[in-house]
Amino acid sequence: MPQTDTETPMIGIATRPHPARLIAATYPVHGSVEARYGDMDANGHLNNLALESLHENARALLNARVMPGIYDSSARRIRLVSATNVVHFLKEAYWPNTIGTGIGVGRLGRTSFVASTALFIGEDCISLCDTVLVTLGDDGPTPIPDLARAQLEALTLSG
Repeated sequence: MPQTDTETPMIGIATRPHPARLIAATYPVHGSVEARYGDMDANGHLNNLALESLHENARALLNARVMPGIYDSSARRIRLVSATNVVHFLKEAYWPNTIGTGIGVGRLGRTSFVASTALFIGEDCISLCDTVLVTLGDDGPTPIPDLARAQLEALTLSG
């Protein structure tokens, strides 16, 4: 049965990123990583999954910074789980290269936040990622701890 304009679409398409997301200064935390030879694909450029792993690592470093012990399963009281992950691959990148990373908080809710990351080669943004991370306790979503919330608020994107 065809869909009418009044119905909710069955699929959603991620909107184009805001232009400020393409600028490194938008992100409060920066790092860099060397691209690996093994990250290349058959076309000779860095594979999209390799770029996604760089987003993931930047996210993990942010999580560990604002919630120390979050990855220690024997001691943690809450967990962080990914609920949504949207990646934009904007430009091809080649090996060898140094890739700059930028990360900040795109949105902060009661039990979740959006970790917003960007990858740069020089001034050029090659990829963006937004991941909704939810704090979980034993009984489901739980409020972000106050100390972590204060740190996340201090790391919001600018621009």
